[in-house]
Amino acid sequence: MAERLIHILPEQVASQIAAGEVVERPASALKELVENSLDAGAKAITVEIERGGAGLIAVGDDGCGMSREDAILALRRHATSKIRDAADLFAIRTMGFRGEALASIASVARLKMVTRRAADLAAVEVVADGGEVSLTRECAAAPGTRIEVRELFFNTPARLKFLKTVATEQGAAAEVIARLGLAHWRAAFKLIAESRVVYELARAASVLERMRQLFGAKVAARMLPFDSQRAGARVFGLASISQDSYPSSRMVFTFVNRRAVRDRVLQRAVAQAYDTLIPRGRYPAAAVFVEMRPEEVDVNVHPMKTEVRFRNSGAVFEAVYHALRERLADQTAAGAPPAVAQRPEPSGALLGASAAAPALRLVPDAAAPARAEQRALGLGWGPGKAAEAAALYQPAADNSAAAPAPAINGGAHPAPAAVPGAQAVPLGHPGENRVPDKRIPMYSRLRVVGQLFAGYLALEGDDGLILVDQHAAHERVTFEKLRAELRAGGIRVQTMLTPVPIELSPARAPQVHQALSEFRAMGFELEPFGPTTLLLKGAPAVFGADGGARLLAEMIDAMGEDGMRTRGGAAFEELLKQLACHGSVRVGRVLKEPEIAALLEELDRTEFKSNCPHGRPVHIQWGRGLIERMFRR
Repeated sequence: MAERLIHILPEQVASQIAAGEVVERPASALKELVENSLDAGAKAITVEIERGGAGLIAVGDDGCGMSREDAILALRRHATSKIRDAADLFAIRTMGFRGEALASIASVARLKMVTRRAADLAAVEVVADGGEVSLTRECAAAPGTRIEVRELFFNTPARLKFLKTVATEQGAAAEVIARLGLAHWRAAFKLIAESRVVYELARAASVLERMRQLFGAKVAARMLPFDSQRAGARVFGLASISQDSYPSSRMVFTFVNRRAVRDRVLQRAVAQAYDTLIPRGRYPAAAVFVEMRPEEVDVNVHPMKTEVRFRNSGAVFEAVYHALRERLADQTAAGAPPAVAQRPEPSGALLGASAAAPALRLVPDAAAPARAEQRALGLGWGPGKAAEAAALYQPAADNSAAAPAPAINGGAHPAPAAVPGAQAVPLGHPGENRVPDKRIPMYSRLRVVGQLFAGYLALEGDDGLILVDQHAAHERVTFEKLRAELRAGGIRVQTMLTPVPIELSPARAPQVHQALSEFRAMGFELEPFGPTTLLLKGAPAVFGADGGARLLAEMIDAMGEDGMRTRGGAAFEELLKQLACHGSVRVGRVLKEPEIAALLEELDRTEFKSNCPHGRPVHIQWGRGLIERMFRR
């Protein structure tokens, strides 16, 4: 008899495979547990986590609770109270329905559940290790359910290797609570991480009130409410005014029937609604809710239920696009600032950030020679690497005086020679002789024709027409200034007259606190002031005090999930590129004539001016002969 090759997997192995699909990280398990609480009718949910959720995830609610039999059965695979037959899959009205969450979580953790219905005299406690129920008994507890998940992935150590830092996992958990809290504003939420309260959201009367609780009064005050009915779908929510934008899509939230989803149709509709209203590469803040018949949307296309499929995606796109576009056409009705001729620099993503435009200034510092080594040590480099970085950025001897540097905001700043002990630092490598490239024009000597599309400077020369990308030009100028200061001993810091409080989102605070040494290396003097607040005491002098506060907010908002993880010999270069990019004027800002003149003069004094630090061209040129041939002359 031939040996059988096909066999049925044991129940525990099958549950662990399902866990790999449903429980990607602690935040995934947290999401499933909180959604179960919402389905149980909970009006108040308390969450506690330790070690980012890997040590403990505890979710307590005041929902309907379960009987002893249901509590035991709930830990079995595909056990659910939310669907009865296949037809129910086409009309899902609950957050959970697959019956895999509890069983999958229990299979890779140590789980304890205490639950009680209001009509029962006692609660029931169920304990399971690795999916196997080891204890069932009666106990005393208030009506509702509390589930504790400890040592997540204790029996699948390979999964533990894929978890990120505690700060990152804690931030992901906070993001989950923020999204669920935004979708279900009538419920109260409390998140405690490492015995510290991260969120404490009281029940809200509207989505605007919940937005205020989550992101602060300043963000909420500049949101536009909208409500539209189209093609059988109701689209409502909040959208930021077009004067505000962010460096990432982190502030765009989309929901379908109160379920937080990542859907390309909805994301594209939001992006196109803001087309031509915000600069390219920037994103709005929006909370977009789509309510439609459950039969019109399939939520059973992803194990974690974060993706959906619409029966008529084109109609949904049109409904969302027109709801937003019509609201953005009149932004004064809700108290938004009136439209202006020029688009100002976007406001900072964090509370307390100034919206002042960055200035172009060149004021060297008489810094101590050991400054670069100290900053390198602050980045986590060893003494050898730190000394190497300090030596790399030592200036060559040069006693030449620099010319006064105009500011892009208008006005001129004192010449660097007025600073005691200051030296003009050559921007090339020490001892390297450079020959000017005749192909690169002297921008300030060309006639300024005007500005195109609020982002490109049109210049006329004897040889033809030149278009200068104002962002790329300013980015190169700023980068070289910062690099020169670093070679001189450290980025020059301008002390604030009074410290500026920077309020952090609880979801971002752990990553920001972990990156304080990197921010200090870039010239930001920061001091923690509570779990979600920083005091900004100084900023890079090249941007000024007001510009530095705005820039810090921009950089924090643009941080990735892992924060700033720059290490090694190229760390300073990468940090300077980020700093220069975020601190430069953007496409979309109209410049005045003195600002254009100041920028062109600064560009002429800068080396490597043909490209920005990321390699993009600063200018494009059309020869006079080519232009005349195009007109057949």
